[in-house]
Amino acid sequence: MKFKSGMLIVALIFGSIVGSVMSADARRKKKQEKLQPAPVDSLRQSKKHLSFGYRYLKNKQYQDAETQLTRSWEFNSASPKAAYYLGRLYNETEKVEEAIQWFTTAIELSPDGKNAKNALFFLGQLYVLQENRPEAIRVYEKLLKIAQTPEQEIQYLHHIVTLYVEEEEYETALEHARRWGELMPDDPDVQDTIGKLALHTGEDDEALAQMEKVLEMNPEDHATLQTLAQMYTAKGMTDKAFNAYNKLYKSEPDNFFYLDKLLTLGKTLGKSNNAQNVVLRKMLKLQPNNLSVIEKLIDATGSIGLVNQGLRLDPGSGKFNYMKGQHFFDKWKNSSAKKDSVSALKWYKKAQKDPQWSGNAKRMIDELDPPITEEEKIRQKFFNKSKKKEKEVDIKGKK
Repeated sequence: MKFKSGMLIVALIFGSIVGSVMSADARRKKKQEKLQPAPVDSLRQSKKHLSFGYRYLKNKQYQDAETQLTRSWEFNSASPKAAYYLGRLYNETEKVEEAIQWFTTAIELSPDGKNAKNALFFLGQLYVLQENRPEAIRVYEKLLKIAQTPEQEIQYLHHIVTLYVEEEEYETALEHARRWGELMPDDPDVQDTIGKLALHTGEDDEALAQMEKVLEMNPEDHATLQTLAQMYTAKGMTDKAFNAYNKLYKSEPDNFFYLDKLLTLGKTLGKSNNAQNVVLRKMLKLQPNNLSVIEKLIDATGSIGLVNQGLRLDPGSGKFNYMKGQHFFDKWKNSSAKKDSVSALKWYKKAQKDPQWSGNAKRMIDELDPPITEEEKIRQKFFNKSKKKEKEVDIKGKK
């Protein structure tokens, strides 16, 4: 009986302890439940930390800003504003990957929200910084669709055209550039971009019209004028090409290439010999050792001074040696002076060493010193034999 009473007392004591423990756990749980913020409180806390974070960000206190904005996000992980300002924070602290992540999140949470457009703009800049052009193009194309003013459209088109050119997608770049040109019809740089893209994509007529428009806006744009000169030449617009190169030469009188073009185009246009010679002499002044120019001037003028100049540069030239011989041949024809014929023979013989002039030189040599005919050879042979016999007779008689 005593045993049973003892057991009962132990049970009562144990039950009291267990009950006390269970009661303490219940109170703790209840207290914890009271500590858990309600949804309304979470939003309030998120806004409070967001407000602090924004102020710190504005004052460029980046560490404090990060702490507050992160807490704001923890209290409300569906806040596009918190995500957006975290993107701003990491953008300003040059943490590109984090900035991209948060701006992307902000857009996903609120595609039509107040900060979505700005988030897109920052994303575009960041993708350009990463040289991720396809993503940058995708972002700027989105911005272009929601542009509210012509100024914004111009800004986005500038980026888009540049990116497509860098990606070598010239046709698409040209499509956007045309719209850009409509918005900025008086900007020579934009019109020039359209012209160059049109030229690159084979739209020659459009390119020509654009280049002429650019030159009209800026008559001193020599780069465009040179492009036009080349296009005029390729299209057989010889008059326009000649005028373009003439203007280029006047702006740059030491440019040999422009003179060469003027010479070629002048021939096509039938410019006078005198005009052509003026161009050639200007070319020779710029390049006194240019044999090609000297030859052309010699052909046009026959100047023996230029022949001598050519021979000093190229003593083995068949052409120059032949022309020197021709000079003395003409003198001999007029004066019949033996020294002129001798000089002519000398230079023709030098010209004969050049395979290209060998035939011409041989004909002139034969004219000055005709070869012995067969009849003359027989006659000379006969008389030489007779003289030999006479000598033998004389010698024999003396013996």
